[in-house]
Amino acid sequence: MFDENPEDLAELSAEYHEHHSPANPHESLLVDALVHNEWRLRRMRRVEAGLWQSAYNTFVVKNIEVTLTCTSGEAFATDSSTFERLQRVVNTCERAYHRALKELRLKVGQALSSSNVPANAPANVPANPDAPPQKPASGEPSAPQPQHSTPTSANLVSFRQNPQTAGAQPPVIHPDAPQGPLCDSASLRRKRRPTLPRK
Repeated sequence: MFDENPEDLAELSAEYHEHHSPANPHESLLVDALVHNEWRLRRMRRVEAGLWQSAYNTFVVKNIEVTLTCTSGEAFATDSSTFERLQRVVNTCERAYHRALKELRLKVGQALSSSNVPANAPANVPANPDAPPQKPASGEPSAPQPQHSTPTSANLVSFRQNPQTAGAQPPVIHPDAPQGPLCDSASLRRKRRPTLPRK
């Protein structure tokens, strides 16, 4: 296109592919996006240089009776809308370039992380080793659980019991019976016998 050289574009593409070394078609597409937007940015730089020269000439023609010189400010004011459109194109190219570069780095990072996993690594390693074990699904044999010793009642008792008094019941005492060591059946009979009045 105009003053562009196809050999320069091919050289730029070769440099990008050699630097990033795409491993699959998706990565190659991202590298091509980098080349395309880099080439457009170079083109916009040349376009900008031409716009400055065009704005300079326009200002001089309009003011030829006054001056034959033009400053950069006067040139920009002569055709500022064209410079603004150019800047929008540049911004679009830069955003597309950095978006493709970010995605390419992400793809390469994922490929490197997956290739660093050792071949003999166990496949059933849990993501969180501190998590409690999951219950097996129905029909699957459950893993043996460790046996815990259960304390018996004999181990819980810390004192000895007298076998003769362990099951003994307390003696039943009559409410009218006298309390004390001289309590016997005769005294109980005397107390129950009613006294008759003397004639």
